[in-house]
Amino acid sequence: MRSRKGALIIGGALVSLALVAAACSDVSSSSAAGGDSSSVPNNSATTIKLAISPWLGAAANAAVAQKLLEEKLGYTVESKELDEYTQFKALSNGDQDATLEVWPSGHAEDYANYIDNSNGVVDGGPLGITGQIGWYIPTYMLQDHPELATWEGLKANAGLFQTSDSGDAGQILDGDPSFVTYDQPIADNLGLNLKVAYAGSEAAELTELDTAYSAQKPILMYFWTPHWGQQKYELTNVELPAVTQACTDAIANSTPEQYSCAYPADPLYKAFSDKLQAKAPAALAFLSAMQWTIDDQNSVSLDLYNGTDPGDAAQAWIDANPTVWQPWVDAGLAAQSS
Repeated sequence: MRSRKGALIIGGALVSLALVAAACSDVSSSSAAGGDSSSVPNNSATTIKLAISPWLGAAANAAVAQKLLEEKLGYTVESKELDEYTQFKALSNGDQDATLEVWPSGHAEDYANYIDNSNGVVDGGPLGITGQIGWYIPTYMLQDHPELATWEGLKANAGLFQTSDSGDAGQILDGDPSFVTYDQPIADNLGLNLKVAYAGSEAAELTELDTAYSAQKPILMYFWTPHWGQQKYELTNVELPAVTQACTDAIANSTPEQYSCAYPADPLYKAFSDKLQAKAPAALAFLSAMQWTIDDQNSVSLDLYNGTDPGDAAQAWIDANPTVWQPWVDAGLAAQSS
């Protein structure tokens, strides 16, 4: 979902990797317990695959995980970009081993079907980040139209967002069509004369934002945090109605046409194939322990957006943050030696 939700992923930010799991290890018990990862296990028998959603935050997760799995735990990592709707099936049947960023507001049905029902997927624990999808405008628009800070102000000002493609309605710009969104139902159910248009990708949406921002023109868009763009552009999240039980039920019951609220906060989580424990317990332990912050993810994402090689972007973050990632590695080493 994002859906989220730049989709953010610039496809070029991804690389092919490979993962292999563990037959033997020369890691000493003191290394596993004490965090000295200078002795790298020999994990060369099993390929482990990471599914990556099409936004840069997900690519940042994978880049860092890949680097550490390869250099500290002796794996090779293979990654594949998949839209978020197909990932649970791929995990369930073993085609993929892990995905490192799931936005729960878009996957209540998947969680029930695959995780609650023990259908081949397990909850991999929190990523450490709470995401928030919303409707964003450039903050400069509030100078002339302070009423746009809330959805009520959009009723009388939808025409500000008209484009050649939106007819007599204002436009809400979305990114990749595969993102989880409730934008058209929200607009319709709130009586707003707004029409969703898809830029086609996170990168395309960001291009349109940059064009509008440079010219100080109006734009209303589906956007989210965490996202490095929040550091580059001054944006305001338009206040939508608070999440009600009816909206929560609409998500749970897969009736998005009934949704009429703000997007709920999304504590991002990881999901793994239930075959990963037997296949590669050290990789499972590492990925389960992996947690970081919005600032961590944004720093790597911005480097990827600027064209830095994923391995180099990951290495820069790793060099600066050993106290964050060392516990992940320690967890993997402990599982390796047990």
